[in-house]
Amino acid sequence: MFAYYVPDPGAAADWYRDHLGFIILGDHRADPHFRWVTAAPAGATWQIVFGDVNVHGEGELAERFRAELGFAPHYMLIVADVDLFVAAAEAKGVEITGRPTDGPFGRQAFVKDLHGDIVTITGPAGWAFFRR
Repeated sequence: MFAYYVPDPGAAADWYRDHLGFIILGDHRADPHFRWVTAAPAGATWQIVFGDVNVHGEGELAERFRAELGFAPHYMLIVADVDLFVAAAEAKGVEITGRPTDGPFGRQAFVKDLHGDIVTITGPAGWAFFRR
């Protein structure tokens, strides 16, 4: 699980659902001012917690979280077929920032999410050493 702070947790989770095929797992509120939404790819053993970037109020910590919009997170989605995944994402309006190519870790491409963060889309071939 990892946290991704965004201006609107619901909109972020909806975008990942509608454009990259994620499943929304929950929509939570600790109080009227703190909302987080959890989502993950189908069958994943991990999830993203989309949290409200304004949860930290004002001050240095809050500014650091706001400054990271569009620059974080950097993560990879390992998919069975990079070309098919990218074609489906593009058909849903996802900006493709790097077309599928073959590289040292197999086939990969790059897409941009709704906040401008780059997500690497890669095939499983080159990443077997990460499996347990």
